[in-house]
Amino acid sequence: MPRFATQVLEFDKVKKMLADKAATVLGKKAADNLFVSGNYQEVVALQEETAEIIRVFDAGKRLPFGGIFNIIPSLKKAEIGSVLESEELLHIGSTLAAIENMKTFLRDFELIPHLLVYGDNLQIFSLLEKQINATVDEHGEIKDSASPQLKNLRSSIKIAKNRIKEHLDGILHDQSKQKYFQDALVTMRGDRYVIPIKQEYRLNFPGIVHDQSSTGATLFIEPLEIVDLNNNVKRYLTEERDEIERILRQITLHIGKEAKNIADSLQIITKLDVISARGYLAEEQRAVRPELCTGNKIRIVEGRHPLIDKQKVVPITVELGGENLMLLVTGPNTGGKTVALKTVGLFALMAQTGMYIPALTAELPVFNAIYADIGDEQSIEQSLSTFSSHMTNIIKVLQTIREGDLVLIDEICAGTDPNEGAALAMSILEEFFERKVLTMVTTHYSELKTFAYGHNGMQNASVEFDVESLRPTYRLLMGVPGNSNAFNISRRLGLDDIIVNRAGKMLNEEHTHMEKVLQDLDIKRRGYEEGKSEVEKIKFEAEMLRNQLAYQKKEFLKYRDDMLRRAREKADDIYRESRREAEGIIKELRSHKNVVDTKVLQEIAERARQTLNKQLSGDNPVPEGTKLTNATAKVGQKVFVTTLGKNGYVISLNSSDITVRVGILKMNVLPEQCILVANQPVSVVLKKEKSHNLSSSHKLFVEKSSGSKQDVDLRGLMVEEAIVVVDKAIDDALLAGVGRLRIIHGKGTGALKAGIVPYLIKHNMVVGVQEAAPEEGGAGVTVINLK
Repeated sequence: MPRFATQVLEFDKVKKMLADKAATVLGKKAADNLFVSGNYQEVVALQEETAEIIRVFDAGKRLPFGGIFNIIPSLKKAEIGSVLESEELLHIGSTLAAIENMKTFLRDFELIPHLLVYGDNLQIFSLLEKQINATVDEHGEIKDSASPQLKNLRSSIKIAKNRIKEHLDGILHDQSKQKYFQDALVTMRGDRYVIPIKQEYRLNFPGIVHDQSSTGATLFIEPLEIVDLNNNVKRYLTEERDEIERILRQITLHIGKEAKNIADSLQIITKLDVISARGYLAEEQRAVRPELCTGNKIRIVEGRHPLIDKQKVVPITVELGGENLMLLVTGPNTGGKTVALKTVGLFALMAQTGMYIPALTAELPVFNAIYADIGDEQSIEQSLSTFSSHMTNIIKVLQTIREGDLVLIDEICAGTDPNEGAALAMSILEEFFERKVLTMVTTHYSELKTFAYGHNGMQNASVEFDVESLRPTYRLLMGVPGNSNAFNISRRLGLDDIIVNRAGKMLNEEHTHMEKVLQDLDIKRRGYEEGKSEVEKIKFEAEMLRNQLAYQKKEFLKYRDDMLRRAREKADDIYRESRREAEGIIKELRSHKNVVDTKVLQEIAERARQTLNKQLSGDNPVPEGTKLTNATAKVGQKVFVTTLGKNGYVISLNSSDITVRVGILKMNVLPEQCILVANQPVSVVLKKEKSHNLSSSHKLFVEKSSGSKQDVDLRGLMVEEAIVVVDKAIDDALLAGVGRLRIIHGKGTGALKAGIVPYLIKHNMVVGVQEAAPEEGGAGVTVINLK
């Protein structure tokens, strides 16, 4: 019995799919003859090669197989001394160039050690490639420059043909001979130039007759004056053929010396082609790399049979091994039992040839052998019934199996007396179990369900059947025995209810009870699965939210630390600059210590004060303008208060000073401490944050005018960015006397609103938070009232 049941499991079809992805003829042949390895280290290396080629694909690259031909027959001819044709040389030259191109391509990649080893082992045949290119052109013709002798011969042939053409042109244009010509043209017979002459003028046109027309009316005559020239051309052509033969023999000799090395490099190219094909197939099937384990555990999650249309295939989940060495699959016919069996076998074979698995995840051991008994193999010639043929296969398996093998049996011990068949099946399964062989079998025997249920190390599974639609769902249910649903299927196929009901009465009580228990278990299982699905969904959403909050916290702390760092740096810069300015002012004052003029001293002091104000004002520089005096001060004027560094409005005039309102503050200052600025509507412009952490710059306005709205636009910001902007907006609004703000966060996913509203509710300067009216933006806007 074959060590790996590739034929029974239809693995040849998988190999055909792989061959279709290969780029070269050699690669296609190698894929068709794929070797299944039973060595763990070899399989790991094969899987790593597939992983590396997918990394190359992910980088947007593809291995360059263009220009590679199957030159193995030509190399064998060269080795035994047979002369190669010019077209064969062209293919060899193209392949040598492709080998060099592949070697260069692989050098440009990192993290592909297995592929790099192949690239390092590729040999470059630059000299031989150069000789071939100097001999054969891109059309497979021998070049004139292949040898000096060939060049001279072809030049002589050309000259001789030109002389012949001149003589023939003279004959064709001779007016006295025009009546002789059947057609005034030159043609070829053999390798001789001839002219078609009318039969009746044969004696008037001296020359050698080489052919005649089918009617005999036209003779093809070589004029006597060009016979010697034609002879020269023929001699030159013979010498040309001899020279070409010599050139081909010589270069064939060089190729024969390198034939083994070229074949070795071509074998590496073939391996790379098969590896690349495995990568292409994995991409097409959305396959994953199987996790190879050293134990005996099979775990396939949502595996898809590779030979079933991906639009129709139903994924299955299978667990086998560990504590449970045996899996017993039951259920109705056409329910998917055999498909599940073949899926497991094909996945094992695919993994052990380096292919990825079309599944969500997969964990597989490396099996020493994979045996399968699937399908009806009854034989009339050998007088074997279905039961006999299956039993023959099982006996062969029992003679060879050992720990580390996988056994797959469809309908074990079917085709005989049910009681005897069930007993034999239980005994055989017991033998498999004692030998510690991973086994997966399908059956209709009810006794085996009970056997597996009460046996440690054996597990039941079933293919799901929808009792409402009376159709199989093709899902594999682990841990749940199934029933054959023969009665339900018979009803669906049209069997009379009277017959079905009569059959039901004939079942013994124990069997009826078992079927009822199985149905109840199936109903409960469905309920548990629905609940589990809902729990998994909630768990997933919670995990996503936790990750989002953790990320936001991390970004906020990073932003905060960055802001504090920049603030400290700015404060240090201001301190150092202020100190330098102060030292300069002190120095200047000391230089004027002998000045006694009070007015001059006041001017010096005022210049020093302005310098310090300018230095300390930072982002609020003192604007250019005219200083107020008692005479120019008027109520309603907008002024810049130099001692405060803020804009304000004159609200009253006093005898010696003026009253200015700055935000919600009122203060008395001297007119000289105010600078008149251009009158404009009250507005506070929030400056753009200059942080690289912000995704984009946003201009935020808080406008105060009669009946107008004050908006803070947070759209496009992260929560932590928005908090910084809102804090600044609230501070500036309080200074400007604005008591109401509209926080525009938009609707979107709701994440920004969910983060900013709780913060506003807890803010110590906010006395009210509510969603805006529909005409003001509704759920996309939050309105806050300030103290």
